[in-house]
Amino acid sequence: MASVVNALGLEGVQLQAGSGTVPADEALAGKHVALYFSAHWCPPCRGFTPVLAEVYQKLQQQGKEFEVVFVTADRSKSQFEEYFAQMPWLAVPFDDASLQRRLSERFGVQGIPRLVILGPDGAVVAHDARAAVMADRAGAGFPWAGAAGPTGLAGRVTGGAGVGADARQEA
Repeated sequence: MASVVNALGLEGVQLQAGSGTVPADEALAGKHVALYFSAHWCPPCRGFTPVLAEVYQKLQQQGKEFEVVFVTADRSKSQFEEYFAQMPWLAVPFDDASLQRRLSERFGVQGIPRLVILGPDGAVVAHDARAAVMADRAGAGFPWAGAAGPTGLAGRVTGGAGVGADARQEA
């Protein structure tokens, strides 16, 4: 049976947590996973992050099998650390630009914020759930199946290569 960890190629990967690292296999197994492509320097991202954090905490309190993984487009480690300190979930470590780029390219991320939600089996449930989450702060529509997001891109990060190291190099 497929899993979100296998589908994302995260076997053996250590994700950053508030107090260290955690194996992706343990943290994500059996859960819906939201990949949150975002950056400290992006005003729409900074506006959405507290909303997502509120919804995330509500879903956790309700016992939902849900985890968010922040995939940064920050240009410096200090920006990443400052921004990630505001988040109650996990992150791809700042120094793992290869994984950031691979995830960004896989989901065609060309603008941020972007919230891709996958089911426990690794299938994409929502290509961009940001607008759905903004409209559903109680989390009643979780996992926001079929959400496709707005037609425009809020924060353009690269010329099509995706977020991660490329965005840092262009800075």
